[in-house]
Amino acid sequence: MPMRESTRIVMDRITAALLEIMKRVPIDEISICEIVEKAEVSRNSFYRHFQDKDDILRCYISSETEQWLRDTGKNILNIESPKAYIVFLLDHLYQYREVIDIMMRDGKMYLLEEEFDKRFNSVLTGTSDPYHIAFIIGGFYKLFCYWAKTGYEKTPQEIAEYVK
Repeated sequence: MPMRESTRIVMDRITAALLEIMKRVPIDEISICEIVEKAEVSRNSFYRHFQDKDDILRCYISSETEQWLRDTGKNILNIESPKAYIVFLLDHLYQYREVIDIMMRDGKMYLLEEEFDKRFNSVLTGTSDPYHIAFIIGGFYKLFCYWAKTGYEKTPQEIAEYVK
């Protein structure tokens, strides 16, 4: 069932408020009151849609990923090579580097890792054994984290060259 427009608006306002506040303040120091005040919504609206601050980030990551996949119509099974997929995915993630850097600062990268697990598992299950899937997901996630920690100093194309 599609989400009601009013629900989407409230969730987007809460998400935008949290992301804006996180630019200045570590997430652990942000209160729900501060978020709802910035979003101009009630505390009840917050808890109707989210359990906690991590849930906001989880929903944001999932929503952005869903939109990107709809817009591109691509997944790991219809990209011509692993190198091409790495470039495709890193180019996308690079657009979110400000949020990713904040999540890294605040120790919230496990939320992105959860999304990697969910998306790759859903696409790869049935095409490979579970150990191979875990290896692919973990390897790419660590590769991405290292790239982010080093300030995105190499291009996605340069990183993809490391994959043989």
